Amino acid sequence: MVSKRSILYAALFSMLSFSFSACCFDCGGNETYHSELKCSDYRYLSFEELNSSIAVVAPREIEKAAKIYTYGDWLLVNERNKGIHIIDNSNRTNPTKKAFIQLWGNLDIAIKDGYLYADSFSDLVVFDFRDIDNIKVVTKKEKVFPMNNYQAISSDDYSFWYDKRCGFDSSKGVVVEVKK
Repeated sequence: MVSKRSILYAALFSMLSFSFSACCFDCGGNETYHSELKCSDYRYLSFEELNSSIAVVAPREIEKAAKIYTYGDWLLVNERNKGIHIIDNSNRTNPTKKAFIQLWGNLDIAIKDGYLYADSFSDLVVFDFRDIDNIKVVTKKEKVFPMNNYQAISSDDYSFWYDKRCGFDSSKGVVVEVKK
């Protein structure tokens, strides 16, 4: 007959064994998670770089579509934390990619009276969308939304691990992506 104490010790040993196998450390000082990510795999963008990186660029492939917004004959497809794809949908059988608004930390968009409102981490960026060939930033309001330093880290909620093992340093800016 197995005693309750033996079962308790076996359960405790199993839990400890599992917790030690979930994290490991390499000799170079970089701590790694079970997925082999290292602290150096997190890409920071300084706040200055974040501001200067807002741009309307050539269209690109949609890697992972998030929210889709319609405005007249236009489709605006948000790519979570990366920006907004602008697609001409006037020919419903053949939509045409027109541009990509590079906007790190973008999660949501809205349009009213020809102005595109978009978030960029904690900031609100307003674009003049009335001339599709000349989309430009009208204004940027800083610290409008609560800041989430980890919103770009989506894989298996690495934010807790990152903060505990690597030490988030807000003086570096924000983490914009995980290098894979």
